Amino acid sequence: MLKTIGFFLGLLFFTHCAFSERIVNTDGVRNALKVRFKIFKDVPRSEAEAIEMNFTKISDCETEHFRGKQYMRYGDPLIIPLFDVNGYIAGLQTGVPVGLDNNYPPAIMQPPFIQDGDLFKLTAYFVDPLLICKRGRSKQQFIRTGTGQDLFIQTGKDPETDILEIDEHMTETKWVQGLCFPQMGYHYFKEVSLDMSCETFFPVALLYYHGELQGFVWSLGAILNSTFVSYEYPEPEFFLELLKEVPTCLNTLRRSTMHVYFKDNIDTFTCKAPPAKESPCTSDSAFPVLEKILIVWFSIFMLIKMTY
Repeated sequence: MLKTIGFFLGLLFFTHCAFSERIVNTDGVRNALKVRFKIFKDVPRSEAEAIEMNFTKISDCETEHFRGKQYMRYGDPLIIPLFDVNGYIAGLQTGVPVGLDNNYPPAIMQPPFIQDGDLFKLTAYFVDPLLICKRGRSKQQFIRTGTGQDLFIQTGKDPETDILEIDEHMTETKWVQGLCFPQMGYHYFKEVSLDMSCETFFPVALLYYHGELQGFVWSLGAILNSTFVSYEYPEPEFFLELLKEVPTCLNTLRRSTMHVYFKDNIDTFTCKAPPAKESPCTSDSAFPVLEKILIVWFSIFMLIKMTY
């Protein structure tokens, strides 16, 4: 009898630990979509939220060069959220007006910039573009995966084939590692070098922290304005805080940037060594549950003994 009780207690302890691990691992869900360093303004993650925030639909889900229903707020091209066929967030665009004085973006950057009317658009997808307009995500999938599980940068006119898939884990990316900055994370840049031409400076940087992809940055070679939220205007010397070797051309080039975050844990991006992660499966965490079970089993055991 005691052996049987011991067996069941051991089984319950194992179950408690496994369940605890499962709960803890849910913190990887992208539970937000925020923009602008120090302001962290929310971007709508559903069509219903977009309408409440005075965004207006400007396209159907499937167009010649893009996937996802595009929404804009008062014609401001800084933030153009993309929603799937079911109305859940599927990606994000930003637009640069055609005909800027400095002729940005240069021809060599077209694509990833793709002209759409009077805008050059950059597009990032958070789910596979093949699925966005065909079946989208269900409510349950949105709850489970939040702002999507992927990041694809569109690099050509075909949104289903001309895409650059971004690695989820920092150790797997081939992009050039930069430096860590609090509330930004580690910046990663695509093919940067000291003597590069800024015409080839890729307009997207990646943000990693806690070893995982946390967001990205639009980095645009022009001074732009927005009514949704103000752009970031880094001084040239600020790149010394982001890159180990700053391309010479950035010393005189002014840019408009925008940080995009997938989670609301931005305050944990301290650039300090993170504490060792403790397993929730410990005797201390399991003891209150096991204590109650043991009392019940002991009561049953005594009752059986008294009966016989």
